[in-house]
Amino acid sequence: MGSKKLYIFRHGKSDWKAKFKNDHERPLAERGIEAAKNMGAHLHKVGQSPETVISSSAKRAMDTALLAMEFGQWQSTMTSTRDLYLSSVEEAIELIQTIESDDKRIMLVSHEPLCSSLVSELTMGGHVKFPTASVARIDFKVSSWAEVDSDKGQLAWLLTPKSVIGG
Repeated sequence: MGSKKLYIFRHGKSDWKAKFKNDHERPLAERGIEAAKNMGAHLHKVGQSPETVISSSAKRAMDTALLAMEFGQWQSTMTSTRDLYLSSVEEAIELIQTIESDDKRIMLVSHEPLCSSLVSELTMGGHVKFPTASVARIDFKVSSWAEVDSDKGQLAWLLTPKSVIGG
């Protein structure tokens, strides 16, 4: 039996004061930009860069993913989908199960309450506090992404921006 690592990355702090047409277009705040850069660099430094990144199509999630990839020097491929914007836990699990990749490390970049709910659902855990720009890693003893399901994962860790910069 193989193993898979799923990273769940909540987008950085967004800028509610910026002008945007709708919630989907809301940008990152300066704090969110810096946190995404720091998290990307930290994940690379500790050997936790994903092979594939699947981001919500919302601007703040896409920008979080792109900044983390750039400042972490990840050699990742990236796609975006509206399926991670306002989706349910069940829909997110279905998306994971349809991943046809041999990659062992895949990251989803999304929003609350999906991030914390997905961690809880996949690991049989209680509620997880999931601040902006935080990343959780869930380990699965499975050979393919199609085998990922509720209660089959083990939460390896959850990193917050404060834990990464020591603040």
